[in-house]
Amino acid sequence: MVNSLQTYFLNKKLESNKSEKASEIKGSKVGILFNDDVSDKYQLQQLIEKNFDVKPSEIYFLGFSRHRYDRVEKPDFVFIQKDFSIFGQPKSKVISEFVNRDYKLLFNFFGKNELCLEIVAQLTKARLKVGLNESNAEINDLSLAVDSRNLDFFKETSKYIKQII
Repeated sequence: MVNSLQTYFLNKKLESNKSEKASEIKGSKVGILFNDDVSDKYQLQQLIEKNFDVKPSEIYFLGFSRHRYDRVEKPDFVFIQKDFSIFGQPKSKVISEFVNRDYKLLFNFFGKNELCLEIVAQLTKARLKVGLNESNAEINDLSLAVDSRNLDFFKETSKYIKQII
């Protein structure tokens, strides 16, 4: 009951808020939102560094997990659904820290039906938000039709972003 009530409020929050734009951002911070159950943070970091010429200190990760951290301690770059209040408000430090940074690029590297990641993406300010075509189109400025399991997403994205920014 509580979970379905929380899902209802998360959906309402996603529908009511508009995505944060930050066209004045001059920095070079890059944020990556990803499903930690599917993707590996360190592999993603290597792909970002290789394709975008970004220093490791300028890359920030936030992963979401549905299953992994029910009984064990989660890393400091991962959040779970319990990190949202019943009314769909983020209540964890890891989400707040990620959302309060201004990014030059935000990669929404997750597929469909990722409500918690969509909320965080919507709350995050970035000059350009790039995501997969299968995710919610309203949270991305640029969507690519690449499978969420295909890591060529970052190689393909770099071709377009270098022309845009």
